[in-house]
Amino acid sequence: MSGELGPRSLEAVQLAHRALLEFGAEVLCERVADPDYRPGLDRPELIAEMMRRELDQADAGCLEMTGKSTGVGFEAGWLLGRGRPVLALYDTDAPPASAVVRHPPFDHCLSVGYSDLMEIRAAVTDFCRTIAAHVAIRAEG
Repeated sequence: MSGELGPRSLEAVQLAHRALLEFGAEVLCERVADPDYRPGLDRPELIAEMMRRELDQADAGCLEMTGKSTGVGFEAGWLLGRGRPVLALYDTDAPPASAVVRHPPFDHCLSVGYSDLMEIRAAVTDFCRTIAAHVAIRAEG
């Protein structure tokens, strides 16, 4: 995470992280859910290398997109451009300025606005179930 976060972004990331782990998903960027993690402290070169490695390995993305961060937009675009599904979460009380986040023009991108942080778990779990179903269908075909 870098750039300006939304007022509840860190809490949302931590809840999404917990839901991913409960589902059994492998989380490649554990650091962003760490309550002691402070965005902006890592060297830019280190962030770029971690992002490259994580994106190369990712089968999908679960991104909190409330704040103003070009990095999260880059991550979403990179994943979507390679046909990998993306869940774009955002706070409806502080919605992102970009209409693309709220109304993504890609079939494999799901945008979910939350007004209550407790809505995140269900959104993440549903997203994971959908991905798991698609992976199983591709494996059979």
